[in-house]
Amino acid sequence: MDKRIKSQPPANQKKRTPVAKPPVTKASQSNALINNPLLLSFVILALTFIVFLPVFTSEFLTTWDDKTYILDNTMIRSITMQSVKEMFSSQVGGTYVPLPLLSYAIEYKLFGYSSVAFHTTNLLIHLFCTLFVFMILRGLHLKPLFAAIGALIFGIHPMGVESVAWVTERKDLLYTFFYLASLIAYLNYLNKKPRSYKYLFISLGLFFLALFSKIQAVSLPLVLLAIDFYMKRPIKINLVIEKIPFFILSLIFGIAGIFILQHVGALKINELHTLSERLFYGAYTYGIYLIKFIAPFGLSALYPYPAKTGELLPVIFYLSPLLVALVAFATYKSYRRGNAIPFGILFFTLSVIFLLQIFGAGQGFMADRYTKIPYVGLVFIVGWWSQQYIEKHQDRKFMVFSILAFFVVFFMILGFQRVRIWKNGETLWTDVITKYPDKDSRPFACRGIYYKEINEPDKALKDFNRDLELDPNDVEIMQFRGNIYFNKGKDDSAYADYNRAVKIRQDNALTFGNLGAIYVRRNQYDSALYNLNKALEMDTTQHFSYANRAVVYGALGMPDKSVSDFKQFLKSNPNDERVLFSIAMIYFNKGEMKESIPWLNRAIAIKPGFANYIWLRSMAYKQLGDKANALSDAIKAKDLGQSVPDDYLQSLQ
Repeated sequence: MDKRIKSQPPANQKKRTPVAKPPVTKASQSNALINNPLLLSFVILALTFIVFLPVFTSEFLTTWDDKTYILDNTMIRSITMQSVKEMFSSQVGGTYVPLPLLSYAIEYKLFGYSSVAFHTTNLLIHLFCTLFVFMILRGLHLKPLFAAIGALIFGIHPMGVESVAWVTERKDLLYTFFYLASLIAYLNYLNKKPRSYKYLFISLGLFFLALFSKIQAVSLPLVLLAIDFYMKRPIKINLVIEKIPFFILSLIFGIAGIFILQHVGALKINELHTLSERLFYGAYTYGIYLIKFIAPFGLSALYPYPAKTGELLPVIFYLSPLLVALVAFATYKSYRRGNAIPFGILFFTLSVIFLLQIFGAGQGFMADRYTKIPYVGLVFIVGWWSQQYIEKHQDRKFMVFSILAFFVVFFMILGFQRVRIWKNGETLWTDVITKYPDKDSRPFACRGIYYKEINEPDKALKDFNRDLELDPNDVEIMQFRGNIYFNKGKDDSAYADYNRAVKIRQDNALTFGNLGAIYVRRNQYDSALYNLNKALEMDTTQHFSYANRAVVYGALGMPDKSVSDFKQFLKSNPNDERVLFSIAMIYFNKGEMKESIPWLNRAIAIKPGFANYIWLRSMAYKQLGDKANALSDAIKAKDLGQSVPDDYLQSLQ
């Protein structure tokens, strides 16, 4: 019989005692859940999404750059080598933003001018940015829960609403997207062992894309240095050399941005406010951005300058450098206990410094959207401090989480309400007017234009009147008000506005074109012709001036010139059936029926139920001896209500 040999442990080896695993408790399960990055990411994105739900009913803001960048921008209506080349070689509204323009072009190709589609894209980019902040805070060695708290505050903060709810600020979102992605790549470069230069090159490439999205990304190299400071990297030649390409790109795009702003006249604000005034503006804005991080009240789409040239600023502006000094002193004191808080303040300061309007550009001296990247530094401080405090004071954990929960709910409510403010031109500008009723004429002008666009002329007129009380030389609004008077048949009031506009602006084609239209209505054809000629000499795209001049030529017995101008008008308005009919009438009166009928056909195709067009075509067919078509059209015209003599019908049978 075979005997089985049992294996025995070596004599010199002790038998191992099994190590008991710690029991799985509800507390440990709960701790695992709240530190699960995947679950935390879902919670962050879900809560942020809820805050921004109202964007799905928001409209394009035609009175606040959405027309310039999207609705009237021919560059985005096709995706060809030529159009893409134009995007990368042109500026729009004083900004160089080729990648946002390309994103608009893709959306237009897929969805047309769907405001839902454009707003959805903005929200999706913002959600990605929020997730990126979570990843950055993790890369800065925060635990998952506290990194999630910081990222959630970033995602729901009311100051960030403007960038998401305003389609034009796609440029802000895209530059934030690539900026944050570049920081993630850089943190991978620092954290991965052994260190791989591929992450540094990826970071540089993403920075390049951020600059093509918005020039404000130039601050990124400074933030990289702040990260080096936080990571306690020794100052060596390699640390400097690896940043050189970043600084070169910043310099190139920064200089290009200044030239663009200068070319479009956006830097004239620097001539209206002295350097000392702008320094006070910058100090005040720096402090306000810090305060609004905790108490985001009084948010506005536009913050008017608080004083005109030569006037004293409010006292708070002169005191604001004291707040900056206090922040600097507190940051210095905190450095003795570690470099986390100084890093957060450095991140905020270095990324906001170029946005403080010390080198002024634009209409306002501050904007909510300018805080999007800078607030990453502040949410880091919140996450880091909460983590450190709870680790040292476990007994106060409930208190800390209660405070954080309060701010999350508080920011969510304010953020949700703020998104609703950005619904359309009425809600947005009413909000600004409520906060600054007498400071700036522009909100009244913009709301008035919105009312004009939705065909509420009386409301528009009221806002235009208020705008012109605050800014008597606003030529654009003067012309809009004149147009309302013109449409109401108040020719004397319209003439007064047009004439005044011409005296203020001698280089504006539209002012001469509008004045010419009044003279046409008054049958003062010589004056009309003079003003319309001037308008078209200045701007050959003034299509309504072509139509008005065509009327003048017709009244002066110049049918060929009249037809020529009507045809020019049709190049930009090919479906205006009234002009098509007018051309048909000119040929009819000249006895050129073969020329008249094609124009009538086009007018009838656009407005098939208009009896007068069909009646004229019947008479044209009769002149050509085509009785069958003449009779058919005559019967159609009669059925549509046209008075057709019986003897005319009998003559065709």
